Amino acid sequence: MNVRLKCVLWDFGDTLVDERWMQRSPPTVPQWRDVWMRHVVDGVGDAWMVGDLDMPTLAAQLAERLPMSPDDVRAHCDACCAQIAFFAVPWRVARACALPQALVTLNPDLFSSAVVPAYQLDGVFDAIVTSWQERSLDKAALCTVALERLGGAIAPAEALLIDNKVDNVAAWRARGGRGYAFIDERTFARDLSGELADLAAACR
Repeated sequence: MNVRLKCVLWDFGDTLVDERWMQRSPPTVPQWRDVWMRHVVDGVGDAWMVGDLDMPTLAAQLAERLPMSPDDVRAHCDACCAQIAFFAVPWRVARACALPQALVTLNPDLFSSAVVPAYQLDGVFDAIVTSWQERSLDKAALCTVALERLGGAIAPAEALLIDNKVDNVAAWRARGGRGYAFIDERTFARDLSGELADLAAACR
């Protein structure tokens, strides 16, 4: 017997949006992307994601590697966060869904201070669970926190995680949850008539 869908847990980067938003270089600093990829993505990114590193400290570190002041770095980061490209279909579904929803994301303090208010994400999602606040990169554990924030009465089997990382989906399923691996927007739109039909039915 199919278990009724009672809530949706959304990943953010490369599920609802193109996650490359911080790779955009300022016009006068073309080396930004290379430095960002080397120092953040391949370097201190995990520490930043779990709150062991904060934005002011990261801005100072980047300023040592770029012809920018810490204030310039922070201003550019904020500007990048204001220019995120959303995937139209999943974003439309998230905004139209009548079920309780949580955003469950591996993201740093900058996400909470710049991205959430820029797109009024707290008006779309009933709960926002971030890795930096929970100090964990374990997506399944963060999903469990999300269910607690949604009132604690929803079982994992009633909660659908939509995530582009297959490992995250598998980990949530191992806890009894329901998972959908987001591949691309076209596949997601097609699956709204198939395995995600109950999600489509929940849209206003």
